[in-house]
Amino acid sequence: MKNIPVRSLVRVSLIAPLCIAILVGLTSSAKEYALNTVLLKSALMYIVIFFMGMYNLGLMLLLAPRLQYGSRNYKIIRIILSFTGAALFNYLLFRGILYSSLHTYLIPDWYDQVRNKMIWPMLFLLHGLVVNVLVFILHNYITLLHAKNHTELENARLKFANTEAINQLLRQQIHPHFLFNALNTLKSLIRRHPEKAEEYLIHLSDFLRASISKGQRDIISLKDELKLSSDYLEMQKMRVGEALRFEISVDQQSLSNKWLPAFSLQPLLENAIKHNVLTVEDPLYLAVIQEGEYLKVVNNLQIKHQTEVSTGSGLMNLTERYRMLTGEDILIEDDGKTFTVKIKILQHAGSHHRG
Repeated sequence: MKNIPVRSLVRVSLIAPLCIAILVGLTSSAKEYALNTVLLKSALMYIVIFFMGMYNLGLMLLLAPRLQYGSRNYKIIRIILSFTGAALFNYLLFRGILYSSLHTYLIPDWYDQVRNKMIWPMLFLLHGLVVNVLVFILHNYITLLHAKNHTELENARLKFANTEAINQLLRQQIHPHFLFNALNTLKSLIRRHPEKAEEYLIHLSDFLRASISKGQRDIISLKDELKLSSDYLEMQKMRVGEALRFEISVDQQSLSNKWLPAFSLQPLLENAIKHNVLTVEDPLYLAVIQEGEYLKVVNNLQIKHQTEVSTGSGLMNLTERYRMLTGEDILIEDDGKTFTVKIKILQHAGSHHRG
């Protein structure tokens, strides 16, 4: 229903008949018809087109909840009912005019010559179909224009949300707390485990380089997003040791030609580490698991009593981006023991992922 621009369609159903009625009036005046005839012809044209416009709008509102809007069945049934209704309305209108005093003004003089033939019904049927085609074209144009504007607005909102997510991630990376932990961990590893220090530095370098180089993309490949998340988890693992345990279980064949919104996994992993207790006695378990068309991020719950102040904007931003991309929300489950976030894997790198 929200895809139907009701107000715009009502507006065009009021304005278009008025313009055509004025045109009919001017044409009739040019033919030197009487004023009564000119006004009646103009009024009749306005009524016919206005009724057709409202009738077609009513059909759209009636069919949209019952059939998938824009589907083949929706289009076929809408066309059949639209033109059937137009033909029936014009036939009844003609019969009403014929048996009223209005026929003196509105029925052409040559009608008496074809009164007993089949020409007059065909003429009014043709009149109704032509009017309905006009209304149909206007409504489709307004609907397409609305859809185009809606898509452009969603794309703009998506770019803004994606830029906000990227900026948030970059702010976290250059945040003194993040840099202090990274450099402090690197310093400790250089003294005790030089070989691990080199490995840590590689992960840190890859993580920062990927964040910056892919920072301008709305959507990145599933492979790149998992690599970014893996580098982040490896760094945290080297920092806290056995207090953090993780696994990434994704079908390798799924890595090709599959996509995710940029920086959608790493913030979820960071939130889990940020808000839960990590000790060797009670380690935090993190898992990234493929489940059909979804990736789910799961962690056991052992909430810190005192945690850093969080606005929850990261999860809200991710939810908004997914809603604009797919028309769906991310799935969040909390059973008191584990916390799970499910995000849908995108099947292509385009901007439209709605089912």
